[in-house]
Amino acid sequence: MRRPDLDRLLPEVMQRAAQPGQPLSAALDVMAELITPVEDALAGVDAALSPYRAPDAFLPFLAGWLDLDRLLRPGPLDTQYAPGLPQLRLLIARTMPLNFMRGTARGLIGVLEAATGVGGFRVQENVTAAGEPRAFHLLVQAPADSARYADLVQQLVELEKPVALTHEVVWPAPTPGGAT
Repeated sequence: MRRPDLDRLLPEVMQRAAQPGQPLSAALDVMAELITPVEDALAGVDAALSPYRAPDAFLPFLAGWLDLDRLLRPGPLDTQYAPGLPQLRLLIARTMPLNFMRGTARGLIGVLEAATGVGGFRVQENVTAAGEPRAFHLLVQAPADSARYADLVQQLVELEKPVALTHEVVWPAPTPGGAT
């Protein structure tokens, strides 16, 4: 808060006493200097809490608020989340809206796509990878590009699927010549 703003908050009698060279004036100068950093921090608090504008170092803290910290690995910040910090920002931003769809195929696909940055996941219910019927079972067909995040995909499916269901995650088999 600037000094003139502080002066205006005082009763008129005190405003007259807050003249340069007086003790009250010196106290108000110190007060203005002390309160300015606090006001600056409070003015930017929305940026710290926004997943898209928060400093990189604050992302694990935001992830912890959403119980996503279990997806982070120990180590340097830029290696804690396999798909990278931009993808972690997106996952943090989408977690609350996706929670409304939790337990549904659409919600699981949304989480997997937000977490990996790869589209094309499919979920089938009550069928195995071999095409056999199996009650209370999910078959998650993952796109080939998500294979590099296989551990993360497996972990997310385990966390996000309904607890009473079994599941399997499959990726397309590589074709001869390396094309998938």
